[in-house]
Amino acid sequence: MATLGRRALAGALGLSLMAAGPAVGAQERWVAAYAFAPSSAAGPAGPASAPNPRDVRGPLGPDVVEGVTLSHVVTVTASGKRLRLRLSNAYGAEPITLGAVTVHLGDMTREVRFNGEPSSIMPAGAPLVSDPVDLPVAALDQVKVSIALPHATRLPTHRWRQTMRSANGVESAPMRLGVLLAGIEVESATPPGVIVAFGDSITEGTGALPDGPGGWPERLAARLVEAGRPWAVVNAGIGGNRLLHQGSGPSGLERLDADALVPAGARCLILLEGVNDIGRPSRPQYAHQAVSAADLIAGYRQVIRRAHAAGLKAVLATVPPFEGANYFTPEGEAVRQAVNAWLRAQTEADGVVDFDAALRDPVAPSRLQAAFHSGDWLHPSDAGYQAMAEAIPLDACD
Repeated sequence: MATLGRRALAGALGLSLMAAGPAVGAQERWVAAYAFAPSSAAGPAGPASAPNPRDVRGPLGPDVVEGVTLSHVVTVTASGKRLRLRLSNAYGAEPITLGAVTVHLGDMTREVRFNGEPSSIMPAGAPLVSDPVDLPVAALDQVKVSIALPHATRLPTHRWRQTMRSANGVESAPMRLGVLLAGIEVESATPPGVIVAFGDSITEGTGALPDGPGGWPERLAARLVEAGRPWAVVNAGIGGNRLLHQGSGPSGLERLDADALVPAGARCLILLEGVNDIGRPSRPQYAHQAVSAADLIAGYRQVIRRAHAAGLKAVLATVPPFEGANYFTPEGEAVRQAVNAWLRAQTEADGVVDFDAALRDPVAPSRLQAAFHSGDWLHPSDAGYQAMAEAIPLDACD
């Protein structure tokens, strides 16, 4: 059996954005409780970056598995009397035949069906939503979803680290394989609003310790639940993502609707994106994609307008310091400072979260505080992610 840590590492609070289901009764409806944003090395326009050298190349070919079970362990942040799964083959080039799919909560196990059947086929490039499962969950419950793949299967390219276990129980080393679970929705009579945390690896949670509370979205979710606030938080971060250009999957502007604006219950967007747009063009292969402060500001304005048109509030976050990171330049720092000055002064968004102020070294403000980075002067440590979560007012999206 393969074990899959949640997006912000095992133990993090995974959250979801899903398309709204039909209302049940007078009040009850489906809302997001966990999500994983699919990504690919190629966007809709074609390849956008070199192949990942760590891609799995086993005896059946690149990213092909057979006779395995993928187990995704995630944390839901909304309560409900029933749940349903959203699987994704969004970047898969071939249909995927599913064997048995089960969900586990504590000592309870439930079979998952699709159109009344215990197995199904996911078409290439498409999602698959399960039938409702009678399994009540509470916010912050850990849920395990197991997906059997009995036939030779080429996994889609949206991926996370997993540990493979073959049918005979022999476990292999961790590998990078396709992720099939894209979300969990719950049916609730008192559905919370959903805050979408949208961005790159600093939103995804890179640098957070395994088995810990995760990145800033997961820690914000826990704060809101513990305070009894009627909000869930969903993590739509993708490592390496950029707002304006493809590269590590589609650009932020490309994926905004599907990952942030369409999902059920979404009422507020917190955007943290821009450091990769600024830093990556310092590398020769990306030099032609250099961006100015004006370019990023135009992108932020598009996010604000599209969020408002979809009925969501838009809260923007300042770009944290990154001096010491391997793509830092003084020119990039000037762009960051100009962007942050605009973010603090503008009145177009519904709020601003100052992550820069929360993380920067007061003596060297172009750098993260030493205790707040995980070793690369770019990604926060657990302490840094906690500082970020605490910098967000609990009423930021009210």
